[in-house]
Amino acid sequence: MIFHSWDDNEAELVRGLLESYGIPCQVSSQITHTLYPLTVDGLGEIRLSVPTEAVEEARQILEEHRTTGTLGGFGFEAE
Repeated sequence: MIFHSWDDNEAELVRGLLESYGIPCQVSSQITHTLYPLTVDGLGEIRLSVPTEAVEEARQILEEHRTTGTLGGFGFEAE
């Protein structure tokens, strides 16, 4: 997991950003947000994953956008 959020729009924004750099993303959640727009005890968390070989590049891209202010500071893994 490279990114997590509780907001569909934020997750899609980050997915689109990474894909614009040629990094494929997989979006996953335990519930369908369009049917159940809620979060309970982490149940509604949306996770973005990238291939192992793209993890470092994806982190650099997200960090660059976070520090320049084009993305908020929420949802980023601190590994």
